[in-house]
Amino acid sequence: MASALHTVEATGLGRFMREALWAYPVAEVVHITGLALLFGSIVLVDLRLLGLGRRIPAAALVAFAVPWSIAGFAVAAASGLLMFTAHAAEFLVQPAFMLKMGLILAGGVNAALLHAGPLRALAAASDAQPSGRVRAAAAVSIALWLGVVACGRLLAYL
Repeated sequence: MASALHTVEATGLGRFMREALWAYPVAEVVHITGLALLFGSIVLVDLRLLGLGRRIPAAALVAFAVPWSIAGFAVAAASGLLMFTAHAAEFLVQPAFMLKMGLILAGGVNAALLHAGPLRALAAASDAQPSGRVRAAAAVSIALWLGVVACGRLLAYL
């Protein structure tokens, strides 16, 4: 595994990300922008599911926010992969990085389960209030994505 990670770092892209003066900082700015889109749009939906903004129809909010969540995830994932190529071997031994990846997976599974059933039903019934299960999933979602952001920041200090 270590040799594969060093191979990733030795690619032209990995070297460019380490050696070009602005490559890594620009990737970080793009990554943070993607996270802002992702987390901001997710939190809006989650807050609605927790009972705030009840006058905003859930269906309209979901229809508006979910494409931004997907776009934010795509931007964050692509820029994250760029940064990973620069320090692959270092990142994979960092507990904060591994926790971040696990939290991203858990956040994605939580979102998929929520959107597959309960959220779709709530969006269809504009006057319905979220069930306790949906509210719990929304609270878990916020905690998971906050954890992703915290782990990402911790990588710079560990």
